[in-house]
Amino acid sequence: MRRVWTASGLLMLLLAGGCPEQAPNDQGAVDLSVSVEAPSTAQVGETVVLSATVTGAADGTTLSYEWFQEYGRAVTLDGAGSAQASFVAPSLPSDQALRFRVDVHAPDQTIHSQSVTVLIVADPDYGLDDTLDTGGDDELFPRVKLVTSMGTITLELNREKAPLTVNNFLRYVDDGFYDNTLFHRVIADFVIQGGGYDLDFNKKETRPPIKNESDNGLKNDRGTIAMARQTALDSATSQFYINVVDNDSLNATNGANGYTVFGRVVEGMDVVDRIAQVETGSRNGMNDVPVEDVILEQAIHLDYGGSDGGSDGSDGKGGGGDGELSGG
Repeated sequence: MRRVWTASGLLMLLLAGGCPEQAPNDQGAVDLSVSVEAPSTAQVGETVVLSATVTGAADGTTLSYEWFQEYGRAVTLDGAGSAQASFVAPSLPSDQALRFRVDVHAPDQTIHSQSVTVLIVADPDYGLDDTLDTGGDDELFPRVKLVTSMGTITLELNREKAPLTVNNFLRYVDDGFYDNTLFHRVIADFVIQGGGYDLDFNKKETRPPIKNESDNGLKNDRGTIAMARQTALDSATSQFYINVVDNDSLNATNGANGYTVFGRVVEGMDVVDRIAQVETGSRNGMNDVPVEDVILEQAIHLDYGGSDGGSDGSDGKGGGGDGELSGG
């Protein structure tokens, strides 16, 4: 039975030169500290182990662990509820730091945390051709979140129908190219277009252009995402647009090449519609530029998720629209 000491009892004991009997520390942690070990760098495909070590806990103390990813390309953490977690280093177009945190929960309800950063070295074989290993059918429809100044849009890309275009788009996403860029062309009842200009309206330097894949069966219907290009067929680089309505005139028909659709909006079409209604004017020699900047704050490559079907490219109906979609 635990002894209860009153203030007067403690005073008498201390005056007598003694000390109260110390009860066992059943709350779990006295000066508990956490350290984390992980390799400083990792190559694509390498299994990276994250290990947490706790000191200062009383014998027999039960601790629980939670691992989280704080930033960087999202990966799947195995063993996230244990002292040792792991992940497979993803394929990236350039070196990127991934940061992880472990929270150690003690029985006394305190949480002790520590973080660690692992640099993932660029994959020299990160390619644009259709031989790129997708890692299985569950990666045929990767998702990307576009965080804009007017809300969030989630895209499901269709690597099955447009492998070159999807790989190209993901390279830009993974490299942070689209972060803090403008939606520089907005036309109500037509499209919203971005991916080419920074916040000072400087045109960004791009990778080489890619082959046109417009004859892939996907249509420029409302809610689909497609690549902008110059008049030349194989001239698309980084600029993309989202169709606000069905734009049949942009499709590849009767042997005429169109604009490559490579995915669709699965969440946030209301955000697309709001962007499409902003006031526009002329700027830097261009028309249809939002008067107040509409910013693509961040493009995030989400964890791959399976798809029960595919992307048929449709997301409702709308009126017609047409026009040249030039872009770098």
